[in-house]
Amino acid sequence: MRTKEFLAVAGSLGLAGAQAPPVSTLSTTMSGVLPYLPVSTGFTGVETIEGAIVYDGPIVDGFTGPGGNATIQTNNPAATYMATLPMTQFDDATSTTIMGTVTGMANSNGTGVMFYIDFSGFPAESEYGPFVYHIHNMPVPADGNCTATLGHLDPTDRGEYHPCEDTQPETCQAGDLAGKHGNITSSTFNSSYLELYLSTTPGSPYFFGDKSVVIHTSNTTRLTCANFAMVSSTSANSTSTMSGTATSTSAPATYTGAADKIVGSGVLGLIFAALGAVIL
Repeated sequence: MRTKEFLAVAGSLGLAGAQAPPVSTLSTTMSGVLPYLPVSTGFTGVETIEGAIVYDGPIVDGFTGPGGNATIQTNNPAATYMATLPMTQFDDATSTTIMGTVTGMANSNGTGVMFYIDFSGFPAESEYGPFVYHIHNMPVPADGNCTATLGHLDPTDRGEYHPCEDTQPETCQAGDLAGKHGNITSSTFNSSYLELYLSTTPGSPYFFGDKSVVIHTSNTTRLTCANFAMVSSTSANSTSTMSGTATSTSAPATYTGAADKIVGSGVLGLIFAALGAVIL
């Protein structure tokens, strides 16, 4: 869905006290978003919403940032982090509430992280999708403002102008989960996969446990977000004592919702029960 159409829909819904995110033009370099200016003739800038590029540029085979390819993460300590979406959306322009969790567990052999995605409540894909989700650099503040999470986790400074190629995940932004593992195109979304370029090691440039997950419409408008919190010292295909809770604030959002964390231990239990053998 194009930006002007989305903003028109948002306005027609009569959002209670909310304003649609403004569109701005980015014509200079910005770390993590546009680290290089495109070399195409006549480039005058790209449209952005909340700091994210609205329309992708051309695919450039093997494109990387100044930091080169992402590094496969090994020796990850056993740990499980979960982000649980709030009951109120940051941007309620779609008049739906997306619910669910993102759980990341260190792989049993220490290489990479197993992710389990469980979302529901997406609005019509034909109007607002396909939906994308990413790990963002900053946590969600107490007021629930998804814009404050800034850009994607991108330790190689690749940027987002040139689309990620899922056949070359090492060239993508580390936090671009949708780019590497697929967009969301239905009202419910369940997926699991091994992500080699994220870490459970605090202090690593690829560590995601102190960051956030953000869900966007196709034009990058941020719909909802949540922080990761450690819920267990467990890796995939292993067992350990779970805390079952994650502490967070629940203050009302500056925009239209809250991004607090409401962890369901029952969901986490289902994930552990479903774990099978994981290789690599």
